[in-house]
Amino acid sequence: MTAMQAMNVKLVPMLLLLPALALGQPAITWERLSQEQQMLLEPLENRWDSLPPQRQQNILRGVERWRSLTPEQQDQVRLRFQDWRQRTPEERDRIRDRFERFREFDPERQRRMRERFYDFQNMDEAGRQRLRERFRSLAPGEVPNFAPQSPEGD
Repeated sequence: MTAMQAMNVKLVPMLLLLPALALGQPAITWERLSQEQQMLLEPLENRWDSLPPQRQQNILRGVERWRSLTPEQQDQVRLRFQDWRQRTPEERDRIRDRFERFREFDPERQRRMRERFYDFQNMDEAGRQRLRERFRSLAPGEVPNFAPQSPEGD
């Protein structure tokens, strides 16, 4: 090994640590994870040590949230994740974009939107279909009237 190669071998690990030092968070090696964390994160085992420390921290916070869920909530999360994985990359991008726009709204507007979403979820299928038809009939840029309609469409 040449002197330059020896220097590169020592330099590369130091360069890999720079992002961790800049964020003030050390990288967490796979071996330092608890047995339970390793079990939950098994799909990431081969890439874990190469993830940025901030990403590792985010994932570990997710593991803690997961552990606090009831079994029913965990089942719901599994189903949502399964649905997410079956979506096309374009659908995922569209959902991410909508979520980012939603996060930019003030808290009061977010609350109103959540209420409308829950109302929609609690409608019977006929009510949902009527509402979908009302939205399809709107002209581009027209602001919808959110007042509930009777089944006859009054």
